[in-house]
Amino acid sequence: MSNGAKTITPRHVLESDANPRVRSVLYWVTTAIIAVESAVGGVSGVLRIDYVRDLLEQQLDYPWYVAVILGVWKISGAAVLVIPRFPRLKEWVYAGAIFVYTAGAVSHFFVGNVSAGIVPLGFAAITVVSWALRPASRRHPAPYSSTFARLLPGAPSRSRATAVGYWVVSLSFTGALLSGGVADLSHRPETVGGMVALGYPGYFLFIIGFWKVLAPAAILLPGFTRLKEWAYAGAFFNFSGAVISHLVSGSAWYHVAYTTLFTLCTLASWALRPRNRVLGNLYPATTSQRAARLR
Repeated sequence: MSNGAKTITPRHVLESDANPRVRSVLYWVTTAIIAVESAVGGVSGVLRIDYVRDLLEQQLDYPWYVAVILGVWKISGAAVLVIPRFPRLKEWVYAGAIFVYTAGAVSHFFVGNVSAGIVPLGFAAITVVSWALRPASRRHPAPYSSTFARLLPGAPSRSRATAVGYWVVSLSFTGALLSGGVADLSHRPETVGGMVALGYPGYFLFIIGFWKVLAPAAILLPGFTRLKEWAYAGAFFNFSGAVISHLVSGSAWYHVAYTTLFTLCTLASWALRPRNRVLGNLYPATTSQRAARLR
């Protein structure tokens, strides 16, 4: 423009040092939209109101308990999004929101209701904007206190046993994810039969199979620490959701046992992972490290 006014573009807004007021307003607007939708949708799911039952159970053919599971997760996620701090936990909430919204959209596409699938895609886009615009205090994890950090297996005094334990539990649950994901995507007859026995529609295998085959690479390969948080979140949601599904459906005890085991392996891997696989710095700097920074 001839008067020298600066044009605000989407890229400009996403830059951390540009338009802080615009960035803040957009962050809180998008976050409020997602938080309200999650809270209202969560309560509706837990109560299984007529709209939810018609949508999930009749149109999309999901079992009744899915609404309750999603409802509890969404209510908790809404609270985590609006309260200050807890950046790592917020990553899990953002990951869960993307999983839910994209799964909702794809579910509508599979049953032939393309127009209805646009709505969850819109919420997914809003979630991405909120995630991209969040301030540093909600993005970068702060170190734990010195007292608590000493209790963590991944502390600077990490032992060989801790490293071995990390790889054992990591390979265990990522192997289950990969093999399960391949079985899901290939619609192996035994896998389809198990999913139908739990009350899920057959197309759900394609949705979870897609995420399951991607997660092992994100967790096992070096780097990408923020992506690792999303992969751990997805693995936890998958296995814990399977535990609840088997319990509610009255599955044989061993189904509950192995899904519970993989849930615990996921959490153990997350807790035992080495420092170069952790988002941010878990541990306060030592006296020598602080002195080195001042030189």
